[in-house]
Amino acid sequence: GLLRRALKAIEAGRWSDERESKVRFFHGQRIEAMGRRFEIAFKPSKRFGSRVRGGMVEVGVIEGHPGMEGIASRLARKRIVEAVMPQLAERVRAINAEHFGAAIPGISVRDNISRWGSCSRNGSISLNVRLLFHPGEILDYVIVHELAHTKYRSHGPRFWALVEKIVPDHRKKRAWLRENGWKVPCLEEKAIPEDDCLQANFFEEPY
Repeated sequence: GLLRRALKAIEAGRWSDERESKVRFFHGQRIEAMGRRFEIAFKPSKRFGSRVRGGMVEVGVIEGHPGMEGIASRLARKRIVEAVMPQLAERVRAINAEHFGAAIPGISVRDNISRWGSCSRNGSISLNVRLLFHPGEILDYVIVHELAHTKYRSHGPRFWALVEKIVPDHRKKRAWLRENGWKVPCLEEKAIPEDDCLQANFFEEPY
């Protein structure tokens, strides 16, 4: 019945019923992704665009444009993911080299509201963007979980035995995800002075 399907969904790594929509980023937000701190600033511009300068994620926005906040949020997310992608890819490759030795043709990050990650039949790994903002041990568990699918496609006894061999407390990690995974931790907010919100022009691709 419904309970059995819900339990299977949890085992498969899907969200609990307490889930949110897409991750939202906003002006003045301070956030940490994979140990790197970022501050987000929306700035008036003639077109949408974004760039990262040091720890500042600058997003050019067309004020009054329908859906402005959603577009700006996606641009901020895109730049943060790009900034930490080399570090994330190295983490996946290191865990793979130590424990699996699988061929990984691709690594991607998605703003998914249904799964923590996925492993395609050719071994490509996809991870939920929320994981970038969670403790490293949680991210590592999900990486191990997905890489284990390069050996066993289903969540059978051999799959969980392999996961447990690498992450003995995986049940604790899964419980943490069910309780806290949907949240995106935010550092204390810092008001960005109005003088910093000057007219700007951004020439990167919109989104």
